[in-house]
Amino acid sequence: MDVTLPLTPQYTQLSGLGGGGLPPSPGDDGSSSSSDDLFATYAVAATLAFSLVVYLFESYLSLRQRRSYHKTEFPSELEGTVGKIDAEREREKKEKGEETEKEGEEAKEGGEASSKEKVDRDAPLLPQLRSKFAASQSYGLEKVHFSLFSSTYGTFEGTAFVLWGFLPYVWDLSCRFGNEYFGWTETNDEIKVTLIFMSIVTIVGTITSLPFEWYSTFRIEKRHGFNKQTPALFVTDKIKGLFLTAIFGGPFLALLLRIIKWGGESFYLYVWAFTFVFSVIMMTLVPVVIMPMFNKYEPLPEGTLKEDIHALAGRLEFPLTKLFVMDGSKRSSHSNAFMFGFFKNKRIVLFDTLMQQVHNNEILAILGHELGHWKMGHIATFVISQLYMGAAFYCFSLCYTSHGLYRAFGFDDTDRPVPTIIALLLFLSTVFEPIDKALSYAMTVHSRKCEFKADEFSVNLRTWRTWAPCAPTAGTPRTTIRTRRWWSG
Repeated sequence: MDVTLPLTPQYTQLSGLGGGGLPPSPGDDGSSSSSDDLFATYAVAATLAFSLVVYLFESYLSLRQRRSYHKTEFPSELEGTVGKIDAEREREKKEKGEETEKEGEEAKEGGEASSKEKVDRDAPLLPQLRSKFAASQSYGLEKVHFSLFSSTYGTFEGTAFVLWGFLPYVWDLSCRFGNEYFGWTETNDEIKVTLIFMSIVTIVGTITSLPFEWYSTFRIEKRHGFNKQTPALFVTDKIKGLFLTAIFGGPFLALLLRIIKWGGESFYLYVWAFTFVFSVIMMTLVPVVIMPMFNKYEPLPEGTLKEDIHALAGRLEFPLTKLFVMDGSKRSSHSNAFMFGFFKNKRIVLFDTLMQQVHNNEILAILGHELGHWKMGHIATFVISQLYMGAAFYCFSLCYTSHGLYRAFGFDDTDRPVPTIIALLLFLSTVFEPIDKALSYAMTVHSRKCEFKADEFSVNLRTWRTWAPCAPTAGTPRTTIRTRRWWSG
């Protein structure tokens, strides 16, 4: 690899692994445009420099967040708020009188496990939160340390792949494999070779990320009492994920490349329409076909909770059609609730762990937060993603013929066609990456503001005295008491 500008990968299509790369070649006519010259000269160096800047900035944010996890004093604002809730609960218990005593006797008869759960749910919140605070801080601190380590490795791996010439090497490997075993050529069978290429890239990505996912699940999550997933289930989930990637991702990619080839100069319009239709199809299939492959969804049993949720939805004019309980406890003791669906067909899903850990009125407060996002128009992810895709493919159409960019990353054989998938990947990871990061940070800031507004919305619904106790109690047996700042996501 040459250490002077222009930086060139160790492996290029012309040099292989032997010569340490060659300077970018001019176009077929012996000349090149100024933009091609700029791409060829600075693309690799600029890409690595930008990756380093992003890594340093995000590490700086993580280190700032780490300081908050070193705090040992329980948050005074939370203490005051939860103390008021405990006092209100105590007054309610005294008003119930004999009914409360009867419930306590029934809980004892239910056995030690159910009694423990009853105590956890009905005991004063403040002592429970105080006892969890140290464990919560320890969990958050370990998560930050792991994030720093994994991001450091990710940056190192990405840099090494660029300097080595991972993309041209894997593409040439895919061409040789396709030609040797199937008689395919990159000129006549580019899409078929692309599927081989993406299969290799997916397998490599799965292998390199597997140790980090395993450690996070079976070390960090297990150490802090969250993980319920078995190694067998972990492996099964991975296999299912790869299977679904092949079933849905393969045809999607083949059609995408076909449209780009067919669409001419205005291909971005056809691609945009295609991705929109595909997104709608997937949003329909995911809850009906894909999600049940990983979890069991059962209708919420008849009772007070179901009636109260429907009443809350009716009050907000939310078109709720179905309520489900998901067996989230098979993987984690973390709890959650979410909603999905189109137009007048909305559904709400509650984790079974949520129902085990909090009272019905607290569940209503949590759902009030989620419904607040809907009521205030925060749930515009689909629209934003479609606008993002349209802008990305339009910009890609402007850079599609910038061969200097492709030569800079090792695709320097002018006698061979530049694969469309390579052109797209390099565009998204170089030219469009700064735009993507800027939008990502802006969306993070906006998302945090929306979270606070949804909290306020839930409080104003008065489904619970205040939202404050729900965030700490709706988590897990050991909860993360949040001390995050707006930029932490």
